[in-house]
Amino acid sequence: MKTVVSFAGVDPSNGAGIYVDLAVIKSLGFHPAGVVTTLTYQNTCGVKGVVNLSDCIEGQADAVFEDLDIVGVKVGLVLKGCEVIAKYMKKVEVSVVDPVLVSTTGYDFENLDVYKFLAKHCEVLTPNVDEAMALSECRITDLKSARECAKEISRTYGCSVVITGGKLKGVDVIFDGKFYTVESKLFNYEVHGTGCVYSSALTCHLAKGLNLYEACKNAREVVLKAVENSKTVGRCLRVVNP
Repeated sequence: MKTVVSFAGVDPSNGAGIYVDLAVIKSLGFHPAGVVTTLTYQNTCGVKGVVNLSDCIEGQADAVFEDLDIVGVKVGLVLKGCEVIAKYMKKVEVSVVDPVLVSTTGYDFENLDVYKFLAKHCEVLTPNVDEAMALSECRITDLKSARECAKEISRTYGCSVVITGGKLKGVDVIFDGKFYTVESKLFNYEVHGTGCVYSSALTCHLAKGLNLYEACKNAREVVLKAVENSKTVGRCLRVVNP
């Protein structure tokens, strides 16, 4: 059975992170494998602290890659250890990096340089608007400036770019040498974990052989269902239910 691996952090409340990634990967027909990069002290109300596990990344990844049939890698929250992760990204054709610079509730992980490095080694980068501006010298105010920013990021790092559209009225801006857009439904409530669902689903659909535009459309449908089925499990944010 084909395997997709997530390199990501643990959210003990299961609102985001590697647990969500693995659920999405399994739902899309792949065996899910996970390499834990970070422990977070987190719940639906916010991140209280983090523990870097970069010393443990290589051992986990070696065990997974020597045994399983890996066809895709998705990278989420990473604090350190980007050089090690890049080594494993090179082993597969499909690699998607979802930058996690600041949590939904505003916790700054102070890891911008990590993603500037990883962006140079991935096939597809999936920043939101704020992350795209941090990774470039762009200012995004509308779809036109988002397109310009996607092109600049692609030129700088040598990867395809999907700027996810939470702040672009639900429009994702895609650049892989050509521009595409994918529109999605907007909701009047915030849901934790949507970026994890999107990037994991995108990795899976690319691993199935879809082109980037079709994979993005399918990934957005997975997010839509996860948000429509989202639940209130704690005192604060709703969580995705993929």
